[in-house]
Amino acid sequence: MPDNVPEDKEGESWLSKKIVKITVIVVALTGLVTALVHFRDSIPWLTPVNAIELTPNPVNLDIGDKFQVVATVLDSSKNHLGKKVSWSIANPTLVQVDTDGIVTGNAPGETTITASIGSVKGLAPVHVRRVTVATVDVFPPATTLLVDDHLKFDATPYDSEGNSLLGRPVRWASDNNLVAAVDQSSGDATGKSAGTVKVTAESEGKGSTAQVTVSPKPAQPTPAPPPAASGPAPAPPPPARNRPAERARVGEIGRVAAARPPMAGVVHLPAAVTSASSLMTLAFAEKIVIANGLKFGDCPANIRILIGESLIDLKSDPQEASHISLGDVTYNLHGTVSCPRQTVAAVNGRGTISIVNGKTYRCAWRQKGPKDFEITLQPQ
Repeated sequence: MPDNVPEDKEGESWLSKKIVKITVIVVALTGLVTALVHFRDSIPWLTPVNAIELTPNPVNLDIGDKFQVVATVLDSSKNHLGKKVSWSIANPTLVQVDTDGIVTGNAPGETTITASIGSVKGLAPVHVRRVTVATVDVFPPATTLLVDDHLKFDATPYDSEGNSLLGRPVRWASDNNLVAAVDQSSGDATGKSAGTVKVTAESEGKGSTAQVTVSPKPAQPTPAPPPAASGPAPAPPPPARNRPAERARVGEIGRVAAARPPMAGVVHLPAAVTSASSLMTLAFAEKIVIANGLKFGDCPANIRILIGESLIDLKSDPQEASHISLGDVTYNLHGTVSCPRQTVAAVNGRGTISIVNGKTYRCAWRQKGPKDFEITLQPQ
């Protein structure tokens, strides 16, 4: 074998070694870059933003409405990234937006809301409108008061599409203040004398009425005269001859009803009882339980329910109520729910439910729109 390798052979060997080394370095760098990209993509705040989507889109507001727009930040694979965006409004005289994306309608018109991270932006049109009151709902729709008793009425204005307009002013009036007077701003009614009146709630020229029947307070029992100082003892009363068993039951019902203390949060609206025999036909639940009425998710609610002639102001969950008529009874409820970062929403509901003593009834919530909820009572 020759002692000296030709120069062209040595050059080829050196070049081959260089190519191998470069190939190894490129492969290693490629693997390192891939690993770094995978590591970066595993941490959302390091991942490049590809798009920002806004919900809802478009945004529709009434003047005075408050609503949170949600920005969803996405990477190139449509994965959600937990990155904070910056908010801006093209025309801040129409709409205001805070750092959390909560928008408030100030004046009618159209503008654009933008959420951005660096050069990546998400946009949505914003429409602010001025709507007028089309109808007014009064709660309770009918009631009975005793003289000098109080009851607060509530009213909810609605637009032509059935959206509540809780911020609109409401003015109250009674058609006969001598029978029942009502505070024109609060809707608090007071019974004055026996009779029937209509209480009207009006907002922007639209109104609705509730009927109020005022009854005199029951007469106080006359105290028995003191016993005679002297003389023979009075003869005992003659024994009852006509249906003694029924009379005993009537007296027992009266004593039980009188001794039963009212439950907290329950107002029993007085009903006319014309005779002892009619009292015998009435049947009431000693106790029912109402659950799930104090909040919708994490949003606290303020709810009143009229079941038959009993007005229940929900204060606890669950809450007990008594003296509710057994059998199929109509109910009507009204209230509000307050969610963070949103306009206060109206809550309504009406229907018929079968009352059974000791049973629990659950408030079933349904969101009808951004500012409106419906509750139905369902046996549990």
